[in-house]
Amino acid sequence: MKLAEMYFTDWYHQYVTIEVDDLTEQLKKSIAIHDDDCYALCSSYCNQDGLILFNVLAVGSSWEKCTRGLRAKKMLGTFTVDMVLQSEARLAQATQDMMYKNEDFLKMMDEDTDEDVLKSRLDPRLDLLRDPFYPDIVMTGLLQGNGIAEYAMRITGIKGLFLKGKIAEDPPQDTGVKIDDDVYALLYLDSNEYRLFALFAGDHLNENEQDVMNRIMKETARLGVDFNGISMKS
Repeated sequence: MKLAEMYFTDWYHQYVTIEVDDLTEQLKKSIAIHDDDCYALCSSYCNQDGLILFNVLAVGSSWEKCTRGLRAKKMLGTFTVDMVLQSEARLAQATQDMMYKNEDFLKMMDEDTDEDVLKSRLDPRLDLLRDPFYPDIVMTGLLQGNGIAEYAMRITGIKGLFLKGKIAEDPPQDTGVKIDDDVYALLYLDSNEYRLFALFAGDHLNENEQDVMNRIMKETARLGVDFNGISMKS
């Protein structure tokens, strides 16, 4: 199966062996590359711009034999998502050696990212809405004319029941929203697929909108409900 055919949350922060062919040549500064080293054992993270990168833990000659370099202290290199998205890939069962090498590295890569954004990256309900290169960008519905049209939104956090973000593209004027405007979106099901709808959007909410939002926030907090689901109160 190609990496592009997998769901984002299936492989993000997990371990995946990728058939990278001669891309391993780019790792020569870190490890001696043999002619048959066509596979790379990788994990993944997002850089400060939100772009997915694949950190290479080891290389090898087959799906099953891809552990050379695993015990080296440093990563062997990185691949950008466009380099491997159309490559064949298989999920790998985590071992102690993999986790020992990878977990502190991922923590370091994530340390400057908002906790709510990190949580949203692990939410499989958003997988079909994500940009394939920038997973914090999701398609979100805005009212346009007599219907709903979807536009890119960059996730910035979670506020109660809402996924909070900023519009990442310039929508038409009749949406009443412009690029970089704040958006508060609700998740809903449509034909068994999750979609997002911007219930509130714009830099400044009017008095009525702010009142409605406050009432929603107050009631959902009372019930113990937020964007991530229902939390049990003690």
